[in-house]
Amino acid sequence: MNKLLSKIHRKWIKIRLQPIRVFCLHHVTMMYDESSMNYKDWMAKDVFQKKVIDLRKSGVEFISLTEAYRHICVDRIRTKKYAVLTFDDGYSSLKEILPWLEEQHIPVTLFINSKYLDGKSFRNNSNERYITKDELFELDHSLIEIGSHWWEHVNTDKLSDEEFEKGERININLLSNHSRFVPFHAYTYGHYRHSLNNILADLNMVPVYIDGMRNYNERYCVHRELLRI
Repeated sequence: MNKLLSKIHRKWIKIRLQPIRVFCLHHVTMMYDESSMNYKDWMAKDVFQKKVIDLRKSGVEFISLTEAYRHICVDRIRTKKYAVLTFDDGYSSLKEILPWLEEQHIPVTLFINSKYLDGKSFRNNSNERYITKDELFELDHSLIEIGSHWWEHVNTDKLSDEEFEKGERININLLSNHSRFVPFHAYTYGHYRHSLNNILADLNMVPVYIDGMRNYNERYCVHRELLRI
């Protein structure tokens, strides 16, 4: 009986609340470079642009992660289609797609690991480049938000609570100086445990997951999905 009631409740929630789709992206470029990119994390620029335009034609409105979170917190009924674009890691390839998103007046959230703001790769790959600290702080457009992706790109679920908190504080201390900083943390590789959520709550940060799920009104969690080719 409880399972049946739970199923009915979930279905009612889905009818009452149109999900907010939060997409996760990495590289969006014209050409794929196998020496510096993971094919699963890459999307051709023209394919990406067509997907965004098609979503708009289907009635989807692109909003910022901050606005999406506000909707998740307060909406009791949501019939409008919303979507959010997020980019992980802060690759230098952002410089190819950000101007187009600005032209289209589409907000975007960048999740940054501050350790690589010298432009060098965490994989020690000389061909893999990141935006630098100067380039990041020059991104002060109102359509851009900057969130945390922890200090470096490791599976933080394998760290102790103390190590996680130390690295997150380092990242927040640097990124919070950015005029477009927002208190969202995207877990690297999508891995997490509940104790890490508690640490983020103490730091006034909202956790963001990537697990293929969609948002309804789960106040303290924002789920993401990969924008598939």
